[in-house]
Amino acid sequence: MYADYAVVKSLCEELEITVAELMDGEEAEEKSVRSYDEDQIMDLLRRTQELEKQQKLLYGILLIVMGIALQACSYTLGGTDIKDFLSGILLGLAVGEMLMGVYMLGRTIAGH
Repeated sequence: MYADYAVVKSLCEELEITVAELMDGEEAEEKSVRSYDEDQIMDLLRRTQELEKQQKLLYGILLIVMGIALQACSYTLGGTDIKDFLSGILLGLAVGEMLMGVYMLGRTIAGH
């Protein structure tokens, strides 16, 4: 779960401070000069949130692809009791990975 970057501006208004002061962790002095402004900080927070969402989507897709690969590997094994056992373990892992990938994709798309 990640915080919505848009809440930062509302928080600063309630605290009666600037976004820059919130990020610095202290109130600005009268004549202090900052090399960034609130719009830049808000844009950076928005981009960071988007990158986190893309990262989670990528992880979900990667888990699904790895699950499909494990499933394919499980079908190549078989013939003896031990190979059948290993095939069953690989198939179980494949299903678990694919379900976890679908879960991550679903939560990311839903915005959680």
